[in-house]
Amino acid sequence: MLRLASPAYHASPAMWLNTATRGSRRALLAPNALSAGRSRPQQTALIAWSAHAPFHSTRLARLDAERQSPTPSAEQGPPPPSPSPGLRASGARRRDGSSSPRPTTTAPPQPTTTTTTPFEPRTPSEPVQNPLAPPPADARVPRRRITSVNELPKSFGRNQMIKVPEQIQRDLEDVMSSFKAPIRYAFAYGSGVFQQKGYTNEDKPLLDFVFAVSHPSHWHAINMQQHPDHYSLPMRLLGSNAVAWMQEKGLGAEVWFNVDVEINGKSLKYGVISVDALCRDLLDWETLYISGRTQKPVKILHDDARVRLANQVNLASALRAALLLLPEEFTEIELFEEIAGLSYRGDFRMRVGENPHKVRNIVAAQLPAFRSLYGGLIKSFWKSVHTIGEDFTPTEAYPFVEEMGGIRLMRQNLAPAVRGHTASRLPIGLREKVLGHYERKWNLEGALLRQRDQKAHDAEREEGGAQRIDLESSKMWERIVADPEFRQVMDKSLAQIVARPTFNQSLKGILSAGPIKSLRYVGPKLRKKWLAASTSSSSASAPTKPKAIAAAAAASSSSEGEKQQ
Repeated sequence: MLRLASPAYHASPAMWLNTATRGSRRALLAPNALSAGRSRPQQTALIAWSAHAPFHSTRLARLDAERQSPTPSAEQGPPPPSPSPGLRASGARRRDGSSSPRPTTTAPPQPTTTTTTPFEPRTPSEPVQNPLAPPPADARVPRRRITSVNELPKSFGRNQMIKVPEQIQRDLEDVMSSFKAPIRYAFAYGSGVFQQKGYTNEDKPLLDFVFAVSHPSHWHAINMQQHPDHYSLPMRLLGSNAVAWMQEKGLGAEVWFNVDVEINGKSLKYGVISVDALCRDLLDWETLYISGRTQKPVKILHDDARVRLANQVNLASALRAALLLLPEEFTEIELFEEIAGLSYRGDFRMRVGENPHKVRNIVAAQLPAFRSLYGGLIKSFWKSVHTIGEDFTPTEAYPFVEEMGGIRLMRQNLAPAVRGHTASRLPIGLREKVLGHYERKWNLEGALLRQRDQKAHDAEREEGGAQRIDLESSKMWERIVADPEFRQVMDKSLAQIVARPTFNQSLKGILSAGPIKSLRYVGPKLRKKWLAASTSSSSASAPTKPKAIAAAAAASSSSEGEKQQ
């Protein structure tokens, strides 16, 4: 019995007042009656016994009653619950580490009778509760909101992990291992990574890389010491700070390219951009220079959770923009060509030095990669678009249609409410240009001010005001997407985003690479453009294909020996 007198009982006398019987409570309120003529251990043992005596007597009485009472029949129902469930609650910790029961009820427990009383019959209004059933929907714990990129699941963004042949993978990793400067995020793209039909062993396409770094000035300082020949002579003389300033504050899209570089016997071109600038372009489409490249299949070599999340938003934005530019029914080839061509609208290089069939060749060569990249996103857009069938007619560009599962035919919902919601979630860089056009056309200055301030007021306004402003915004976008000129406005807005950064970036490339490397880089592109133009003119009289595979047949009009850059 002395073992029950643990320090927890001395530390909580109020517990005794709530659990003991009336006689024991009077004794606890008058401790002199218990302590007269007794030592300290005896007092402790007596107090503990007085607190637990009702509990032990009740337990003994219940055991005697269970032995003497007959087993209840099925008609009587299960035995009654324990009269004092609080007595079995977790109690004080014993000295040996086990948990002793602690009384928690205010009223003293009553001894049980010798007969068992069945449960009262359940009324029809009382629901039957299954202890193994899940709680109702309104009682379940809501899904936890992710507040940091570190909380993203490991499987998030796995659609961005495109596979390449093992030999190309080893070549890319060898190039990456040759840089000592720290790289947070890196990917490779272009015809040297994703080959297309018509390539020969004599062709040596460039390997194109993009490196996202935390501090461009520090990165260029390390890289300039390791690879001084990658920079032009003026930039080597000016130093890494000048290179970083030209990259971030100068012309172009905040990217610095070193072209016509040779590492481990491989010719390559790599661009350097800060992680902050990359994420801004992925989320807002400030220039569509790097975000346009990641809208097409790329091989990620160094991953970063923040960039992966931003790029997933970029892919969803590209899908929304393509759907707004397409008719009600289309093929997956047409969808992927719209996505691949977003960043080429307004690009002067498409008129000067690039293959005019570049977009078609990219999709024709990388259709499985496009499916892997956008397949899950298309399923998540089930309210806007769905598949209605497959076309298994082989073409020159897609001769193995049956092995590929056919060319999917799709249909989208053209309801103004659905398209208006899609347009309202475009990146802010494109959305502002579209709104600017209709502001001048319809004199929507007041509505646009509310729309532009909506993002800043999200954290401040009340729920009623948010619903009112959102309703006004949705009605405005429904009117915009119903305009017959909406698709032309989208094309024009995309061209405005792309045109200036690409032109300025080309001018900056002359300074970063020097005149000799620039001519060496542009020369093959001009030759390919001339060959592609001559090939397309000779095939202009080719018969048309059925509508379901018109885009697939158009890709075959280009030369099989053309390269994707």
